[in-house]
Order: sequence, then structure tokens, then C-alpha cells
Amino acid sequence: MRTSSTILLAAVINWLFLGTVQGQSVSVVISEKTVNDFLTAVGPVKGEGKGKQDIEYTWTVKEPKIDFEPGTAGFKAQVKVKTKIITLEDRVKGRLAVDYDADANKIKMQVVEAKFPIYVKILGQKVKLATLDIGKYYKPKFEFNGPEPVQQQVEMDIGGGDVRLIGVTAGGREIKMEKDQLRVSVNLAYTPL
Repeated sequence: MRTSSTILLAAVINWLFLGTVQGQSVSVVISEKTVNDFLTAVGPVKGEGKGKQDIEYTWTVKEPKIDFEPGTAGFKAQVKVKTKIITLEDRVKGRLAVDYDADANKIKMQVVEAKFPIYVKILGQKVKLATLDIGKYYKPKFEFNGPEPVQQQVEMDIGGGDVRLIGVTAGGREIKMEKDQLRVSVNLAYTPL
């Protein structure tokens, strides 16, 4: 009885292996909502600076959001800037860099290039104090586990006291931005050892 259940298990695993070899892939999907929930938990991000005319200012990033669209990942937020004499608030847009490190099996995301010009009125004239790049200061980095297999080989009891080793290799890695989600996929191949 043990042998037949082992053979059945081996057949199911073999079917799964063959299905993958025929072009199917393993994917990790990260939803826009998951990343935005993380940003909400981080809360406001703050900093300070000094612009033209030695005017000091503070800034706060509120309501940050990641936006996944086909082929692109964007970042947007509300930015509030305060000086001793004025307070201004505006939207900033930037982009999100997404990378997959196959060696570490990590999907990494970081805000980059989210520029925001800071203007004040001095004696009725609009004066640009500085350009704030939120990407330099807004430092939350997001990392998620990727789709690579945990094992590089699988040991299978195939009945009759025999054991078969199957090697697992990954290739054909792909990062794809889709509507409201990010998908990282790999193709797995199985080889008897």
C-alpha cells in the first residue's frame, strides 16, 4: 500500500514538473494595494533644506501612492512645504525603480526622480527657492521574495527502495508591470540527476 501511494505521489509531482517544462512559469504577483498599504504604515516622511536667499524650509510627504500601469511604475504624493512666511502644498509625481535580484531571489522597489519645485512670492515676484527631489530623501525600500525555487534539487522516493534526484533550474526571468500589479516570473526546468 505504501508503494502505490508513493507511486501516485511521484506521478502527481512528475505531472507538475512536466507542466512547467512545457512553457508554464512560476510567478509572484505584488498588487498595488499591498505596496500602498506599506506606504500608509510608514506614515509621513519629512526633511528640511535651505534655498535661494538662504530661506530655510521644511517639507512633508503625505498620501504617497504607487501606481502600476502596463510597462511602468509611478509614484505620486502630496508634498507640504513650510517657510517662516508661507506654506504651500502640491502634488509630486515620480517613478518607481523595480529590480529583480535572481541571486538573492528578491524583488526590490525604490522611489526615484520625484522632483518638486519650491516657489515663494517675494515682493509680488514668484521666486524659485529650490527643486526638491523626494526620491533622494524618501527612502523606504520595498523588498519581496521572488519566484525562484527554494531547492535546487528534489529527492523522490520512487518505490522499491529507489530514490531519484531531480535538479531544478530557473531561467527566462521576466519583470512585467501590469494594470494595478507587478508580476515577476521565471521558467523552471527539471533534469534527472
